[in-house]
Amino acid sequence: MINPVQTLKPQPLKVIKEVPEELSEIKQRLNDLIDAFIFQSAAISINSNFNGYIANNVKIPAASTLKIQHFLGVIPKWRIILRQTGNGVISDIPLEWDNKTITLKNNGTEDVTISVLIARE
Repeated sequence: MINPVQTLKPQPLKVIKEVPEELSEIKQRLNDLIDAFIFQSAAISINSNFNGYIANNVKIPAASTLKIQHFLGVIPKWRIILRQTGNGVISDIPLEWDNKTITLKNNGTEDVTISVLIARE
C-alpha cells in the first residue's frame, strides 16, 4: 500500500540574486542563512511552536458536554481540533473555561473522539 502522506523537503531558495562583485560573499552568506532557516523551520512541530497543551483521544458522547483538563495555568484563548473521528459538531462553551479546564459540546448525534490543541495567547 502506498503511504498517502507526502513529506516535503525544504528546497534551497536564492532570494538575493544579482549583486555587484564586491558584495558576492555577503550574498552567498545571506543565501546560506536563508537555506538554514528554511531547513530548521521544516522540523518545527506543533508542540515546539505553540504555547499550549494537546489533549489526545478525548471522547465526547453525542449531545453532551465535556470538561477537558489542561495545564496552562491561565484561561486559554483558543482551541484547535487537530483530529476528529466521528460525525459530530464540536462547539465551545467559553463561559465555563477557566485556568484548569475548557468545556466543549458535541452537538451531533454520534460520539466523537478528538485531539485538541488548547492554546494560550
